[in-house]
Amino acid sequence: MFLLNAGHETTTNLIGNGLHLLLTHADSLRQLQENPQLIATAVEECLRFESSNQLGNRLVVQRTVVRDVVLEPGTYLTLCIGAANRDPDEFADPDRFDIARQPNRHLAFAAGAHACAGMSVARLEGRVAIARAVQRFPSLQLSGEPVRGLRARFRGFTSLPARVA
Repeated sequence: MFLLNAGHETTTNLIGNGLHLLLTHADSLRQLQENPQLIATAVEECLRFESSNQLGNRLVVQRTVVRDVVLEPGTYLTLCIGAANRDPDEFADPDRFDIARQPNRHLAFAAGAHACAGMSVARLEGRVAIARAVQRFPSLQLSGEPVRGLRARFRGFTSLPARVA
């Protein structure tokens, strides 16, 4: 039940965010349509550029120093995944959407012991849904103003109007 609930909204948002990114980046959409083998790196870039999950919570378990800040055990942290995925020390030109970006060590699914248990399924669902949409509907385009959800933790749309031209 946990995997079903945890994966539903984030995967839905991955697909919506990915389609929105492609529909607002015509060169990337065309590149993916002409090179469908890029779907895996395209999905990774969608995850990096518009992470479905924007925040992660952690509890400090041992005294840690980050730069000049001392974090004592028991300190509750909220980590901003969206900001980490735009870190210029990790990503060249981090504000550019690049469906062929490699390497792409984003943190959309966290990492290490706290990595998302459903990340493989989410990636697969994102690849299948986005690839099928851009192949089946090559003239797909936005048909109205998208409406973003208003929650800070999850990034996605409540409405993404589109049509086949």
